[in-house]
Amino acid sequence: MFNKSKTVCFSGHRTKRLPQTLQGMKELETQIYRQINKAISLGYNSFIFGGCLGFDLMSARVVLDIQNSSTPDTPKQITLIAAIPFEGQAERWNSKDRELYKNILSRCDDVICICKDFSLYSYSKRNRFMVDNSSRLICYYDGDGGGTASTVKYADMKGLEIINLYS
Repeated sequence: MFNKSKTVCFSGHRTKRLPQTLQGMKELETQIYRQINKAISLGYNSFIFGGCLGFDLMSARVVLDIQNSSTPDTPKQITLIAAIPFEGQAERWNSKDRELYKNILSRCDDVICICKDFSLYSYSKRNRFMVDNSSRLICYYDGDGGGTASTVKYADMKGLEIINLYS
């Protein structure tokens, strides 16, 4: 599958808790690019994201951009893995968000569906799967509760290197 010691996972807030200005979003995207390129330079070659709107899909788009910018002189042999919490995750999203989601998933090297159906624990299981199969977490965590808080806490308990892009 993939080598845990060379795998990075992403966790972060949904769109409404990300920067709300164009400048803030551009700065966050630049930070994501920097951290992914730094990870690649350190030998990381697999990236797992959870498939949710906001930071997850933003990070996945950056990995895909970096994959596409690979040239023979600067090869970037990296893989993007989607760990989706359950089948049909995006069914209730608006059409624009669903299209973005489907487009990104269609370009992933692997899509792993953690649960067949939605349950109260499907997101938590997905987050634990990502952490259990990674050695580094790049996150956007503002200190408040929610799934990202639980993921950061679990990653800390598991000894992952945590890079928080929230400022």
